[in-house]
Amino acid sequence: MCSSGSRSQPVRAGDVEGLGSIYSDWGGLVTSAGEDILKQEDAWELNIRSPWRRILPKTVFEGYAGDVSSKLYVTTRRIVLVRDIDVWRQLKGDLTPLGLPAAAAEEKKLKKLKASGARQYCEIWPASLRVVKLRRKDHPRSWMSIHLLGSDGRQYALTIWKTRGSDSETLSLLESQFRR
Repeated sequence: MCSSGSRSQPVRAGDVEGLGSIYSDWGGLVTSAGEDILKQEDAWELNIRSPWRRILPKTVFEGYAGDVSSKLYVTTRRIVLVRDIDVWRQLKGDLTPLGLPAAAAEEKKLKKLKASGARQYCEIWPASLRVVKLRRKDHPRSWMSIHLLGSDGRQYALTIWKTRGSDSETLSLLESQFRR
């Protein structure tokens, strides 16, 4: 995982390595000099895959259905989602008879991270991304799907949604951050 100061990747995700550089001990955003927070919202979730093809894409950051304990920050330079680690949602897919030993090891690691105050984060630098395709829906829930091309030459499929209700104002702000 790259450090937050490195802009070589337009999309970064992680957990404990962001503590103190991306998010604070209490889960708030750590901003850099000259960066202002435009909007801070609860109950948003996102999913990022690369490339955007449907067959065998790599998941960069996995979103969860239902209520989540997350905060979305839109700043003058980036979009950041910070959420608490949810051990059950992380392990649910691995709980098969063949995946049980790996799930047990992962559970131990996740519980240790959660106890240390780590959270999961996804950091997006919109200035380094170009929109190829955008779909948006505001009712009954706010939802947006964007295919992006990064300055690093990689393709990203970003899906972002409000977990409870609709919020077209935040969705419009998010859409305005990306260049076409």
